Amino acid sequence: MSYPSGRRFEWSIRSVLESCGWVTVRAARSKPVDLIALKDGRILLIECKYNTRISSERIDYLKKLAGKAGVRPILAIKKKYERSITFIDVDSGGEVKI
Repeated sequence: MSYPSGRRFEWSIRSVLESCGWVTVRAARSKPVDLIALKDGRILLIECKYNTRISSERIDYLKKLAGKAGVRPILAIKKKYERSITFIDVDSGGEVKI
């Protein structure tokens, strides 16, 4: 995915989060993560993926970073022919309601 397409995708996820009451910050060039979301004392580090796999190295990095900060690592995934975005807790592997 090109940088502009990836940026648009991250902004669409940001809009979903903000419509659910989250305050979000987008990290330029996805360094160290794509989005940081804050709500009611909770903090999420979010990696956004559109119809692609995430490397085990990137997952390990996300877990390590979240562990250091004491926050929750989340994958936001949208498959090519689906409208909805799925949020997955990286630690448990389970789906998260946002």
